[in-house]
Amino acid sequence: MAAPTIIELKNISKRFLSLQALDQVDFDLREGETHALVGENGAGKSTLMRILAGIYNQYDGQYLLRGEPVHLQTPREALDRGIGMIHQELSVMPELTVAENLFLGRQMVNRWGIVDWKRMKSLAEEELAKLGFEDIDVQRPLGIYPLGTQQVVEVLRVMLSGAQVLIMDEPTSALSPPEVERLIHLINVLRQTKRSIIYISHFLEEVIRVADRITVLRDGRKISTLEKKETNVDELISLILGRELKTPPLFVTTKPDGHVLLELNNLTADVFKDVSLTVGRGEIVGLYGAIGAGHFDLARTIFGMYRFDQGTITVDGHRFPGTFSSSYAIKHGLAYATESRRKTLLMDEAIYRNVTMPHLNRIGTLVPRPSQELQVAEPAIERVNIQPGNPLNTVGKLSGGNQQKVVIARWLAFPPKVFIMSEPTRGMDVGAKREVMNILREFRSQGYGVLVVSSEPETVLEVSDRIMVMSRGRVAAEMANVNLNKDVLMRLL
Repeated sequence: MAAPTIIELKNISKRFLSLQALDQVDFDLREGETHALVGENGAGKSTLMRILAGIYNQYDGQYLLRGEPVHLQTPREALDRGIGMIHQELSVMPELTVAENLFLGRQMVNRWGIVDWKRMKSLAEEELAKLGFEDIDVQRPLGIYPLGTQQVVEVLRVMLSGAQVLIMDEPTSALSPPEVERLIHLINVLRQTKRSIIYISHFLEEVIRVADRITVLRDGRKISTLEKKETNVDELISLILGRELKTPPLFVTTKPDGHVLLELNNLTADVFKDVSLTVGRGEIVGLYGAIGAGHFDLARTIFGMYRFDQGTITVDGHRFPGTFSSSYAIKHGLAYATESRRKTLLMDEAIYRNVTMPHLNRIGTLVPRPSQELQVAEPAIERVNIQPGNPLNTVGKLSGGNQQKVVIARWLAFPPKVFIMSEPTRGMDVGAKREVMNILREFRSQGYGVLVVSSEPETVLEVSDRIMVMSRGRVAAEMANVNLNKDVLMRLL
């Protein structure tokens, strides 16, 4: 006998201005089931889950909860009805104890209105023991534990809030292999307690392991729902991409033909291990991986934002010390454009101020005159064709594509040897993407080295001479970008 249906979505559609994010999507979840949701970035997975969790309340279609029509208005209402979402970015408080995190915002009090720490500690230990995690000391700060343990605590916190349905959005993206196993154990325990889980992940082998059923979304539409025993990774990739898989080429390790500008040898940190790569003069190397593969952390490490445990970084023959700062990296020929451009730009400041910000000491004084800054910034602004191009315009009023051009122009004021570009076209329209890609090609023709770091296969395929694929913190393959396609890249995740 089939388990009862907890959630049923019928003909769900959601539009953002001209973008049809969801189009007549059906989805259901049974009691005690883990139902995975897979698809490319932009397929509609997160939008559907935000409707389920009450984050989006404007949509078309029907939402049934245990057979009753509902229209959730807020995440609080969803949680009150037993639906909790565990986001990719954990919301724990590392400085608080495990027990304090478990009861954050809803501390237990005794009859005199005083927080009952003893009762909270006892209940925290009891609940963790039920899940098989007796080794977690609830009185110690959560921040001393690895991310996998913090993930367990986050899940339990949502459960203690009354959730019978757990939505897990890329829950293993930042976890090491042992931590992934710990989380999978937790999911198996939750299944035995008849809790229902919606599991979103790019790691298809992991999906096959944990899911009972798998739903594939593509371009905002439901393509298929499959029983785990009826499918495999290759079939899922075909459904995600919308075509039959092509035969992959022979994987070969390649090296640049000319002068090497950036070289990593066996670079190792907590989230990646034994990474070696090179970027040559006049070459674009793509570094591709799913969210959590370690490639974004690797980029930050190369630029001195994170420390590494072993290995070497060499730029144009100069070997970097074991620890160094971003200013040291800049001085010795590196530039880094982060995937979170809004966090690095001063949105209320003029374009020229954003361009000169990393170089104030080079311009001649810590408080240079606007005329000095404009002299440095204007050629770079013109070179990347920021529109409108008035250097006095406020950055916050520019489109996303032109904001990205400001990030690029920032490094042209004092050109580096190697550009590290993290998600250089994220969130842009087609025209803006094309312009940014052309800028990267110009850098190649002018003899710079470019490392493009992305979780979008289209990006690295379009612009790279060579592509390296990272999976779970390691290099899975290195290939010349000849006759490559998304099929090949996705099989390596």
